[in-house]
Amino acid sequence: MPSPSPVIVLIHGAFFAPVHYRTLIDPLRAQGYTVLAPPMPTTGVADCVTGKTYADDARRVLDYLGPFLDAGREAVVVGHSQGGLATSAVTEGQTVADRAARGLKGGIKAVVYLTALALPTKGASLMSILGGTPPPIYHAEGPFYILTPLAMSDGESLIPESVRTSISGSLAHQSRASLEAAVEFVAADVTVPKTYIVCTLDASLPPALQEGMAQATGCRVVKVEAGHFPFLESEESTRAVVDAIVEVAGQ
Repeated sequence: MPSPSPVIVLIHGAFFAPVHYRTLIDPLRAQGYTVLAPPMPTTGVADCVTGKTYADDARRVLDYLGPFLDAGREAVVVGHSQGGLATSAVTEGQTVADRAARGLKGGIKAVVYLTALALPTKGASLMSILGGTPPPIYHAEGPFYILTPLAMSDGESLIPESVRTSISGSLAHQSRASLEAAVEFVAADVTVPKTYIVCTLDASLPPALQEGMAQATGCRVVKVEAGHFPFLESEESTRAVVDAIVEVAGQ
């Protein structure tokens, strides 16, 4: 019998939730993939997110993915934006080779960074990359970073107005620690094949920075003409992302 297709794990970005990724999840499931898209503990509006970092996100992913790996399934992990931090971290000790060395079945076989933080250097954080100053689309308030109205404005987003209106009320806060904590297992440490989807119109994470991270961490590059949220911007950019994920899953 042929081996089952890999499980695809989607790690959402800061301020967002799994529901905002339906345009990726549904087409992948329609093609027969098991797709896991757990909510990250660094994102929410309650004080329980206080102090949570990428490490908490990685543990949450393993809570969902672990039973599939133990059953012998392989997985492809896809991280968007800030979710790239947990994407790297979740592979530590969980690749196919890592698990085989311990006599275990299954494992992570590849990762995909979707205009994401694929950090090349230990000890860096999103905030250090930004020079210590948050961009105007969010600001600090207590234990949170909170989106400002500029985040969904015409000048900052390629998301159609109708979509922006429908999702604006469902965006959450983000743990300050998740954007400020130093990262100790980075994309350069990931040993499985890595693909970076560079979004060439991204104003939040400039394409030059995306390509620099991809090159520094040994990622294969796929370019999509889209902004920071290609899965919300157009059918064409959504399809390009789905196709790129399917290509990796089939390798």
